[in-house]
Amino acid sequence: MASGIISRKWLMRTTFFTIGLIILFLQLLPLETTPRRWAGPDLLIVMTVAWAVRQPKFTPLILVGLIFLLADLLLMRPPGMLAAVMVLATEFQQRRSKSLRAATFITEWLLAGAVMISIAVAYRLGLAIFFVERDSLGLSLMQVIMNVMAYPVVVFLSATLLGLRHSTARDTSMGVAV
Repeated sequence: MASGIISRKWLMRTTFFTIGLIILFLQLLPLETTPRRWAGPDLLIVMTVAWAVRQPKFTPLILVGLIFLLADLLLMRPPGMLAAVMVLATEFQQRRSKSLRAATFITEWLLAGAVMISIAVAYRLGLAIFFVERDSLGLSLMQVIMNVMAYPVVVFLSATLLGLRHSTARDTSMGVAV
């Protein structure tokens, strides 16, 4: 980088990591003192799924693994459990990004919903295998539904505020996309 200008790829990777840290910070804030009876969306999961299918080069697996491992440690979840599930889900989404380039948004949304359901099932299954206490099934289902409902909002905000669009054939033919 002789000119000192950071490439868009590294800028967006840094943006992904920074947004992830902001989401983690907001999750750690003690905004409620009583147990919640509802579960909102996990915006870190939704953002990762959206970015992995739209621009796979902005979500390298090592970065996804690190941010979710940090989230596991800070949110006192079993270390590495959700990180491993998210790395697998991100890899799946990145491999499908090329075929989803010409698909409609509804198709992308359905696939993202199926991936988010698979993430929740795999995570709960992993917790059950290791006999770790889980949230109630109702809260988990509510969170998955909220994740799927939040997906279009996250995609819209990512596209309008950050210019995150589907990768083009030129990007993948040049070997830029993962």
